[in-house]
Amino acid sequence: MGIADNSRYASVVLGDPSGKIIATSVGGSVNHHCWGMEQARENLAKLIAETVGWENRVYLAGACITYKTELAVECLQVPALVQGILDGAHVTVEDFARSSVLGMHDNEYRLFLAGGCLGLAIFKNAVQQPALLRKEVLMWNPALRLKARLLEILSTGGASCVEELLFIKSQIEESRSMCVLTETLDRLAKQGCELALELAFDLAHAFVQLVMHLSAHFSTLDPVIGLYGQVLLGSSTVRNRVRHVLGLLFPKCQIVDVPFAPAKGAYLSSVLARRSGFEQEVISNVFA
Repeated sequence: MGIADNSRYASVVLGDPSGKIIATSVGGSVNHHCWGMEQARENLAKLIAETVGWENRVYLAGACITYKTELAVECLQVPALVQGILDGAHVTVEDFARSSVLGMHDNEYRLFLAGGCLGLAIFKNAVQQPALLRKEVLMWNPALRLKARLLEILSTGGASCVEELLFIKSQIEESRSMCVLTETLDRLAKQGCELALELAFDLAHAFVQLVMHLSAHFSTLDPVIGLYGQVLLGSSTVRNRVRHVLGLLFPKCQIVDVPFAPAKGAYLSSVLARRSGFEQEVISNVFA
C-alpha cells in the first residue's frame, strides 16, 4: 500500500507484489503534525477499512507513507501512528520528491509539476547517474492580487463579477479549500469575466516558469510532464493554458494528468523494498 499525504487529504494506492494495482481511494490526512495523533490515526484506520477492509489488513505485507509538507516526520513517531492498525506490515516513510517521479510513467526524463498553495516542480534526469532536481515557489498571493484588482475595478465604476470575486477573496483569507478558488475561477472565466481569466492565466504562467527554471537541465526536449494538485487538475482553465504554453515551448513533450502519482510511487517503494529481483517487471506492470 502507498499513501501520499498533502496535509489536507491522503490518496491511497493498493496493489499486489507483481505491480498490479487493485484499488485506489482518497481520505483524511494522516499527518499527525497538522491534525494531531488521534485524528491522524482515526483517518488512517478509515482509509484502511475503506480500501482494504478492516479484517483484511492483516494481509498487507508493506505500506509506505509519503508526506508533501517539509515538516519532519520522525521514524520514531511512525510506530505510534500505525500501532494497532498496520502491526503486520513493514511500514516505511519515503521522500515526497522521489515518490512523485517514481509514480509517473516509466520514462527516463520525468518532470512532476504540482500546484496548490505552493508550486512545485521535480525533475528526474537519467543521464549517467539518476538525479532529482527540485524547484519550489510560493505562488503569488491570490488574496492580495484580488484586493488590488477589486479596488481598481471599484475606482473606475465597474461592478462585473465583484460579488463573486469578494467571495473568492474571503474564502482564500479563511484558508478554505482550494476547490473554491479553482471552481469559481473556471465558472467566471466561462461567463466571460476578464479578471477571472487574468487570475487563471497568472497561475498558469507561474507553473510554466517553474518548468523553465529546470529546463536548463533537460538533455532531451521530450520529457514526460505530469500535472498534479488542485490548481492544475481542479481548474480546466489553468490546466489548458499550461498544456498549451508548454506544448509550444516543448512540442515533443508528453503532458499527462497524474492524480495518484505520489501514492503510486509510495506503493512502488514499498514493493521494491522487498528486493524480489523483478523490479523492472513490477514497474512495467504498474504502468501497463
